[in-house]
Amino acid sequence: MSGPASTPVPEPAQALRPEALRGEVPARARVVDYVIDARLDAEQHRITGTVRITWHNTSTRAVDQLPLHLYMNSFRAEDTAWMSEARGSHRGVQQTKAGAWGYIDVTAARLLGRGPGPELGELETGRGPVVPLTAREGDDPSVGSVRLPAAVQPGEQVVVELEFLTQLPEVFARTGYADQFHIAGQWFPKLGVLQPDGVWRTHVFTLNAEFYADFGDYEVHLDVPEAMVVGATGILVAADPPADGRKRLHYRAEMVHDFAWAADPAFVEASSTWKDVRIRQLLQPEHLADAPLHLEALVATLESMEARFGPYPWSTITVVHPPERAKGAQGMEYPTFFTTSEVVHPPAWVALFGLEERFSGVFTTVHEFGHQYFQGMLASDEAAQPWLDEGLNTTSNMLTLADWHGEQPWFAKIGNQRITVDDFVRGTVDGEVHLDPVDAPAETYRDVIGSYGDVVYRKTGAILMTLRNLAGPARFDAAFKSYALTWRFRHPTGADLVATLLRELGPTLQLAGAGDRGDDGVRLDVADFLEQSLHTVNEVDFSLEVVKNRRRVGAAGWHRDEHGALTLKPAPESNDLPVRELADAEVEAVVVIHRSGEFRLPVELEVEFVDGTRERSTWAGQDRYKIYTWPGRRVRAARIDPDHKLSLESRRLDNHRAATDAARSDGLSRPVGDLAEAASLALLGGLSL
Repeated sequence: MSGPASTPVPEPAQALRPEALRGEVPARARVVDYVIDARLDAEQHRITGTVRITWHNTSTRAVDQLPLHLYMNSFRAEDTAWMSEARGSHRGVQQTKAGAWGYIDVTAARLLGRGPGPELGELETGRGPVVPLTAREGDDPSVGSVRLPAAVQPGEQVVVELEFLTQLPEVFARTGYADQFHIAGQWFPKLGVLQPDGVWRTHVFTLNAEFYADFGDYEVHLDVPEAMVVGATGILVAADPPADGRKRLHYRAEMVHDFAWAADPAFVEASSTWKDVRIRQLLQPEHLADAPLHLEALVATLESMEARFGPYPWSTITVVHPPERAKGAQGMEYPTFFTTSEVVHPPAWVALFGLEERFSGVFTTVHEFGHQYFQGMLASDEAAQPWLDEGLNTTSNMLTLADWHGEQPWFAKIGNQRITVDDFVRGTVDGEVHLDPVDAPAETYRDVIGSYGDVVYRKTGAILMTLRNLAGPARFDAAFKSYALTWRFRHPTGADLVATLLRELGPTLQLAGAGDRGDDGVRLDVADFLEQSLHTVNEVDFSLEVVKNRRRVGAAGWHRDEHGALTLKPAPESNDLPVRELADAEVEAVVVIHRSGEFRLPVELEVEFVDGTRERSTWAGQDRYKIYTWPGRRVRAARIDPDHKLSLESRRLDNHRAATDAARSDGLSRPVGDLAEAASLALLGGLSL
């Protein structure tokens, strides 16, 4: 299996700070703590501050330098790795011609202390000398490092303090400013992850690479203009009285791997609670009326995900609604904090054309909250295996929508033609999606190709939903939940997910519906299915090559009798009749199913006969084609994958075929149905999640 290796199944989770966290977290998950003191200059759009980092060496090797992420430097110039790929554009939002570049500069570094310490974060500092250190940038300025005067041994801790200046860019990609709106994401120097094998993971920030960091506690003090309304990761634990037009806010977040915040004097607040979770929405005044819609979506997602994947471990969630001029900040997730997008309210005349949609804006809320699990709790390496974040989250979103609105929920309608979430995902698994495999580093997906979204988000969702359909929802859901519960707070890899699915589902699956025509031995090889799905670009595509009725083989001609003599049996007069005029006993139905794609997996076939009966068979799908015959019966039509289990198959117009010689007209029902399906697929081609 490509990608990071599987790690051992961890020890059972133990409670940590039950008074501050909901549910349980593993005792060894906490690796690095941050204490940040920062000041926002809202006129210069600049943040100055210090960050004190306490890091625990949990590996088996000594460490003499601390690699740093300096993400904001990706917006420093045209020739950084991120900007070279993005070319000044992100998710359709263009950088302004003025540039308004951003950067981060580490202006000073010093060693404050080192040693075993009774507990992480409790290492005494200030007794020994403060040792100046030098922070250096890497070949790409999005990474850097601080070299230590002596190595930190396994089990030891080290405390360093960095002074930094962050110039926010004009926002077009996640972070920055638009007038008085400010969002600070990836705004401070941040440590990489030292993996159990002793190798640091501190990836260069590229266009599709998001973030990977260890868990710990954050104490953050923000000094902002008094008029600013602020939302941030964690909870507000103290606020100093305003003075000289400014105010200081103290935030605390426990067992998170990042800290982000937003500030805007125009924000209005809509607050609520769900169980013991405080929900805080910060909106622009013109969108305040949409707060109940987002709240309904958020509560539906909380209920679905807690039932499916275990408790949401924090006591708060903050939802930021960026203004229209800051669309580049919409739809981004951080621990206990995310940004969403506005609900679209079309003009009344749109309804006259029978057009309707119901998930604009609120689906962003569903999706971004889903990241509190995939990636907030599981914290996989998003640069190495982005599908573990975006793809698993897309799968969870589909399950949430089904829990909320029922199986196969629709997100758009054209007249009485509904486009379901499954239609949408299936319709996007085509074209450039077959250029790159799913299990690949983020940097593999080139922006000029445009495969990232369809492969990492939608194809991963189609893979897991196909497996769910084949295994059965109850069995798959239990396996998916086992993965989420086992690996929360532990940085799982793709190999860990595959191992969990194989353990919970078994190496092979007896397929539901198999058994007709002696096909009860058809089984799905789960490991082979996942190998093809994740590591190849093989396409799932089946088609009906032949659906017809033909004359059965008769006995006319010369045959030896019981004495060995050749005797002639004349052909019946019916041999001159067309097939449709033959007696049923003289005909046979023939269906040929073709695996036109390279992906090998079982598929179900449903045949409808002229007498109105139906019969299903399951084909193993390993050969290139299979011929089915039914002596003495006439076929009217045949359909591949009648229950739409194969979400991975996007080209389905050749999955249904009527027999032209079925001896009865099917009228307009099937042609109209096929036309509607074709229209749906055409519409889906222009949409994205």
